[in-house]
Amino acid sequence: MEIDFTSKNYQDTFDLGSKISNKLKSGDVIGLIGDLAAGKTSFVKGILNGLSYKHDVTSPTFTLINEYHARIKVVHIDFYRETNIERWYNIGIQEILNEDAIIIIEWADLLLDLLPEDIIKIYFNHISEDCRKIYTK
Repeated sequence: MEIDFTSKNYQDTFDLGSKISNKLKSGDVIGLIGDLAAGKTSFVKGILNGLSYKHDVTSPTFTLINEYHARIKVVHIDFYRETNIERWYNIGIQEILNEDAIIIIEWADLLLDLLPEDIIKIYFNHISEDCRKIYTK
């Protein structure tokens, strides 16, 4: 999947997530990489919208993992507050990564060693207060 997009606001980021949702399938592991407030959770909300999920979507910053039962199950993980690899192994990260679901990980760059080599990395860079560059390499 190739992405090279400039988002001018929340809605643009949400819409991009919604648009790419139809390209995702169970077994995909997506790593979202970017600073605080770069639009990662907004993007995930768009993906879930595109997968016909009609309920609240929140950042798993404090819960570490949220599961959403949309058209395709989505497991939403956040590495920001927990970077201890042993803790993730104890939580069962290897089993989670092999679930029949789309796995989306915010702050994936903090623990890349835990993740499969074929992860889809999506970068979120601030251009200005409201503008973001969203891309894959």
